[in-house]
Amino acid sequence: MISSNDDFDDDMDMYYMLAACIVEEGEKAPYAARRLPLMTGIQWVEERMKDPKKFYNCFRMRRSVFTMLHDTLVEKYGLQSTSQMSSKESLALFLWTLGAPESNSQVADRFERSVSTISNKFHHVLDCVDRMAGDYIVPNDPTFTEVHDSLTKPRFWPYFKDAIGAIDGTHIPVIVPERDKVKYTNRKGYTSQNVLAICDFDMRFTFVVAGWPGSVHDTRVWTDARPHFPNYPHPANGNPFYMQYIYCLIYIILVFLFFCYKCRKILFC
Repeated sequence: MISSNDDFDDDMDMYYMLAACIVEEGEKAPYAARRLPLMTGIQWVEERMKDPKKFYNCFRMRRSVFTMLHDTLVEKYGLQSTSQMSSKESLALFLWTLGAPESNSQVADRFERSVSTISNKFHHVLDCVDRMAGDYIVPNDPTFTEVHDSLTKPRFWPYFKDAIGAIDGTHIPVIVPERDKVKYTNRKGYTSQNVLAICDFDMRFTFVVAGWPGSVHDTRVWTDARPHFPNYPHPANGNPFYMQYIYCLIYIILVFLFFCYKCRKILFC
């Protein structure tokens, strides 16, 4: 054991002397040879497409949906291939990041790309999806002049005859810098974004607002969204059911205030 330790010390001394000589002569030590990937990112995506179950587990959608989404983003919303990465690989890394979720460094390791390339491609696809959302997250009937068929059933009529959808908030867990943790910590004790969403009676989203810190109350998100977003879905002023809509909102606020009074807690932030 003693001789092996001595040999190790002698080897380390030799390395230190070599490094000192290189520094003294003003030369740079040679870089290590770049590791060649066993499978590139696009090869990994193509391999996953051969197995429907594996593809769904990785990207959270069927292969047919992936192909349709890819073609739509390319044709209408600006998703492009470059000399370094195809549009299919860009969309795949975007979905894999969101589905797991994965960190930037983990995606870079999986797709054999630099961290900066992964970040740029992720935001490129995100911009395309954001443009697409403006065409899809909208009401089928912006004027709400027609009553939905499901509301005409005796179970709901006439109690919900003037309803145009359902609104609620949800907290999406997020990871934020240390300086923002207090602002994003919700009443459950974890960091999140408070997301407001509205859907119609076909379970389609018609309006979404994201980005508010988790500490902000639902009422704050709602009262800010109505004046700042022209596409906020509500009956027009000329609609005969406009006043019923206002009464419904007033009723919801009164119920909330009564709940606060009974609980003896201040829930506003």
